Amino acid sequence: MYFKKNLNNFGVVLKGASVARLPEFSSNFQDCFIVNNIDKNVDNEDSEYSIIAPELKDKRVAHFVNRLHTAPLLPEHYRELGIENIQFSKAELDPELTHMKQYYESLELTCHMLPERLLEYNDYFDDKFYLKPGDGKYKKKHPNTGVLAVIYAADFLKPKNLWVVGLDFYQEDYLFRRPWHNSLENQQRKMKNTDMVGHFMDVVKRNPEVDFKMITVAELPKAPNLEIIYE
Repeated sequence: MYFKKNLNNFGVVLKGASVARLPEFSSNFQDCFIVNNIDKNVDNEDSEYSIIAPELKDKRVAHFVNRLHTAPLLPEHYRELGIENIQFSKAELDPELTHMKQYYESLELTCHMLPERLLEYNDYFDDKFYLKPGDGKYKKKHPNTGVLAVIYAADFLKPKNLWVVGLDFYQEDYLFRRPWHNSLENQQRKMKNTDMVGHFMDVVKRNPEVDFKMITVAELPKAPNLEIIYE
């Protein structure tokens, strides 16, 4: 296992607008995930990397990714951040993920499949999308990689405090929008159709021993083990 379990603090760093506040909170954790790509744009400038990299250079970082070819960082940034491990968001290989696995391994990175039991959290979507529980399109894949990274950290690693920075549920746009991103309107529609906020609150409820520290611009319901840190 590339991270120890039951740490006092663990971080999940995403690229919603609230990631701009990472410098205020990065000292609270030494181990973290970064989720999908934070350093590529049309000209590899104007990205979150300039905010995130200085805060993570001395930490233990793994990259949590979907299977898309837009997810990898630039090779030099894996080296700069000392990243050695890639965590996939799927429990099984498919042709596209197999291709990406070969690419990551060509960079001498170690790839890890998702623990299959974490797919049990997808049962939240049964009533919304499935004719029969377990039969739908989210049976073997989660609809949001960032939320899945939080699930992995909370359920599988079980830190005392889980610091989540940059998960805004598209209630505000990215700091930097890439040309390959779906439109903000479509992303917001998916959040609504999947009830992603409700799903996240279900994750919080299922992990009462974890204190969730959310640095976000999103409006979220209250929960005993959820602290929402607004500006």
